[in-house]
Amino acid sequence: MMSEITQQVEEKNKSQDQKKNQVLRFLKFYLIPGWRDPEFSKREREIDKVKSKRRLFRHLLKPLTILGIIMILFIVYMGIFAPWLTKYPLQDLFPPFPSYELAFSPSSLEHPFGTAEEGYDVLAKIIWGARTTLYTAIIPVTISIGGGLILGTISAYFGKIVDYLMMRFVDVMYAFPTLILIIILAPMISGDLITTLIIFGILFIPFNIRLMRSLVLQVKQLEFIQAAKVGGAKKFKLMFKHIVPNTLSPMLIAFFGGAAVAIIGLAGIAFIGFSDPTIMSWGTDIYVATIKYLNYTNLMATIAPGMFIAITAIGFILLGDGLRDALDPRLKL
Repeated sequence: MMSEITQQVEEKNKSQDQKKNQVLRFLKFYLIPGWRDPEFSKREREIDKVKSKRRLFRHLLKPLTILGIIMILFIVYMGIFAPWLTKYPLQDLFPPFPSYELAFSPSSLEHPFGTAEEGYDVLAKIIWGARTTLYTAIIPVTISIGGGLILGTISAYFGKIVDYLMMRFVDVMYAFPTLILIIILAPMISGDLITTLIIFGILFIPFNIRLMRSLVLQVKQLEFIQAAKVGGAKKFKLMFKHIVPNTLSPMLIAFFGGAAVAIIGLAGIAFIGFSDPTIMSWGTDIYVATIKYLNYTNLMATIAPGMFIAITAIGFILLGDGLRDALDPRLKL
């Protein structure tokens, strides 16, 4: 009985306190210029988060963005499930040759895209080549974006002599033709695919340094960065915990655009004959069919690899454009 009475008294006191707080909140709202109710502000922030997520999702549901996602997922599916999508294992697409008599034969039920040099199945070469294309899209761009992110952040944050030397290095690298440097350096070092991809990624770091530097220069002037400095935050913690997360959206967009550039650039290098002959490459397939063997009997040996290069590059470009529309605040006006 006593516990029930105590509980009722506590509830009555609680309701009275709530009424008093409500009256005080109203008085503060009307009498204090610019005052905002903390509870209301918290609810407003939660609503804004939900709206922001819905807006992002709506932007990503645009037809061209969906088309880009489908294209990339199609290539990823080919690369992952290549052993189950074709009856020809990878070792059968390299010497010893299947049949010289079937070289560049036209399409048939057994070979939907016909055959390539020495009787290789074109469709099998395309399916296995999807893995190489994914490597060329991810490895060099990850290196260039990661290096540009770190060096660009350091350059913009420290400024003065560090920024001056970094920008002069970038200017010098801009003066060199990047693809020609890759063609020269890759065979000198090793010539295999991984070495070429690493060199490609390193040589494209300067382009991302300048982009990241401009982003950091904008973010470091914001009030919360200045507050963190006054609060005694250490420099590297300030750079990589507060500044970098607020610049990731443009770098994410640059990642997908860079992936398309890497695919086309490395396919171009393979097309002129500077590629690793021990891996499946769509650019090499076009080079072999059009230049090395002067193929005119099965045009699909040339058209199909080029078509799949275009599908992959366009898919990354469309996805990058969709992410730009969704993440760039300047496009939400």
